[in-house]
Amino acid sequence: MHEPSAPIPAPLTIPAPRPTGSGAVDQAVAIWSALAELGLAEAVLAPGSRSAPLVYGLAADEVAGRIRAHVRIDERAAAFTALGLGRLDPARPAAVVTTSGTATAHLHAAVMEAHHSRIPLLVLTADRPAELREVGANQTTRQAGMFRSLVRLAVDLPAPTAEAASPVELRTAVSTAARALAAATGEHPGPVHLNLSFRDPLVPRTEESEQPDRTAAPERIVLTRRVPAPAPAPQPVPVDSRTVVVAGDGAGPAAAALADAHGLPLLAEPSSGALTAQSFVPRYTALLREVMADPAHPLRPRRAIVLGHPTLSRPVVGALLGAADVEVVVVDPHPDWPDVARRASLVVPAAIGQELPGTGQEATGTGQDALGPGQEAASPGAAPAAPDAPEIDLAQRRAWIQAWRTAADAAAARLPQPWQQRAALAVWEASGPGDLLVLGSSSLVRDLEQHAGPTSAQVIANRGLAGIDGTTAMAGGLALARVARDEPGERGRTRLLVGDLTALHDLTGLLIGPEEPRPDLDVIVVDDGGGRIFSGLEHAAAPPALLRRFFTTPHGADIAAVAAGLGADARALEAGALPAALAEPTQGLRVLVVQEPPSEVPRNS
Repeated sequence: MHEPSAPIPAPLTIPAPRPTGSGAVDQAVAIWSALAELGLAEAVLAPGSRSAPLVYGLAADEVAGRIRAHVRIDERAAAFTALGLGRLDPARPAAVVTTSGTATAHLHAAVMEAHHSRIPLLVLTADRPAELREVGANQTTRQAGMFRSLVRLAVDLPAPTAEAASPVELRTAVSTAARALAAATGEHPGPVHLNLSFRDPLVPRTEESEQPDRTAAPERIVLTRRVPAPAPAPQPVPVDSRTVVVAGDGAGPAAAALADAHGLPLLAEPSSGALTAQSFVPRYTALLREVMADPAHPLRPRRAIVLGHPTLSRPVVGALLGAADVEVVVVDPHPDWPDVARRASLVVPAAIGQELPGTGQEATGTGQDALGPGQEAASPGAAPAAPDAPEIDLAQRRAWIQAWRTAADAAAARLPQPWQQRAALAVWEASGPGDLLVLGSSSLVRDLEQHAGPTSAQVIANRGLAGIDGTTAMAGGLALARVARDEPGERGRTRLLVGDLTALHDLTGLLIGPEEPRPDLDVIVVDDGGGRIFSGLEHAAAPPALLRRFFTTPHGADIAAVAAGLGADARALEAGALPAALAEPTQGLRVLVVQEPPSEVPRNS
């Protein structure tokens, strides 16, 4: 018999909404009441008419003050703001609300990112009732199921009775809301979509004489709570001295623990969440390209254990994980585990390293002790070795890691370092304990992977789908979430590092409402005119005149002017002035547009 791991929760009920004279508003109150009782605390609204019942529902007595409302004028920015609000703590997702019609289509990019990043997100779209669908009614399209391939649950909820929602309609709405939140935060977290049909009237009755008796005790509605499944049990994975741990986006402390417990080189992306590991090898990408190009290279791994979602570098995704002589093991509890090269021989939900017999002493290479005097081989909380594992020579493993680090530093030193990379590193080095660094541009995050060292800051990037869309609004949501949830004395600044093209995608996401908290957010925009994004392999043969004509973005001063119009402390500055600007004490929203320093080499006119 298994012992229960937690007490059995008592049954939970919520009061049925008092009649408002609008069945649509009644149902909205019930939905918000259920979500608030289950822990939802943030909602982002994009203005619209058909979604009016959801606005009135938030203001109802049963809900008022329990869910914070944020308003964004653009639906796309609203969705990514909600994504950011929920990303700080996946157990507490946010909801995004839109009206009907084309407004719903603007949510698609954020739903895609939530799906691929496995971030809970509640999408509530208002819709016309059945009698107005497929007949050419205004602002009516096929919304039901429009995100079906991306969401964990999709429900098309029928419109309640016009004047008052019936008890069964209210129970259905409450049960559906509870099921949606459970699906969003369950074993395979992600977005859910509730398409909510409303028929007129869309607002409560205003006649005082028709207000219901508020002294009568309301009926109660049972609220479903789903107990989450326990964490998966760790399974043994093979480990030896020629094994490396690859930590992709969101790998988290488990990657650091596994690498440190066995003294294995850790190749970690900036947003992996594993950069404090003692076995981390900074600046590894250039070295890995050299290692994997030479079958006889002394550092060549023969096994890679992958955690998180590696997306950044071709040396990792193609050369290492795609090599025929490298065994690939994936650690991922979800059914959509990453395996880009399609070479994974084993997938486990959680890992415990098992040293292979006869391999504990095989590490070669020379170098100083990688962990430093007095440091332990494993991080606190590190994954232990499997029972009966061969004893390993940690001194040899440390020397092996140091050999990787020395070679990686040398390889990185041979790379050019343009001013954009120096700007990115200045932001990286200015971020420390208590700070949150959000990375957006695909170019800048790769710069950091090539050159940055460890950091004690929390780092987040849009790497689920590896896109640049919505990063600015997502960072705004993250900053708002930190204001609401952190103790003021413990919270540092939130910093967003983006390219100019990324920033321009959704600057309106930084338009904070008058009643919203003011987040401490630095937006650092690297103004390279879009040139680096469009100078890669896809456009290598394009003449410069063509790139300038079609692939340039507004000058940095224009971006700063737009940001100032949104109420930010905004200014443009040269890259060399960025470190001093980042060190300035500041509060609220600040936008720094970093521009190329004056060249000492004359250019032809």
